[in-house]
Amino acid sequence: MSIADPNIREKLAELPEKMADYAYEALMQQAQLIVGLAQVYCPVDTGSLRDSIRAERGGLGKHWREVRVRAGGYVTNPKTGRRVDYAVYVEATQPFLRPAVEQVMPTIAAMIQQNVVNKIQ
Repeated sequence: MSIADPNIREKLAELPEKMADYAYEALMQQAQLIVGLAQVYCPVDTGSLRDSIRAERGGLGKHWREVRVRAGGYVTNPKTGRRVDYAVYVEATQPFLRPAVEQVMPTIAAMIQQNVVNKIQ
């Protein structure tokens, strides 16, 4: 983007939305890192809980860029034949999500900033 560009006003007006998109990309990358670490930290019996850990995107309206790392739900435990609905109980006794988030958290802001700056230049 150049000051001499005749469309500079339009490009500047688009900048906040583009910056949010670039920040979202960085958040999704970091969420995938959290998923991988949580899968490593997760206690394994059948592997169902570990396999259910995932990053999800989306909220409503302006929050469509919301990013969540979740465990449980859609995977069936072969021992019980039920969906994995015990992630919260395992997390309480053998944390796997919290340590993954705590390990990645210090770098998230820097990664967002780096991604935004790199894309804008």
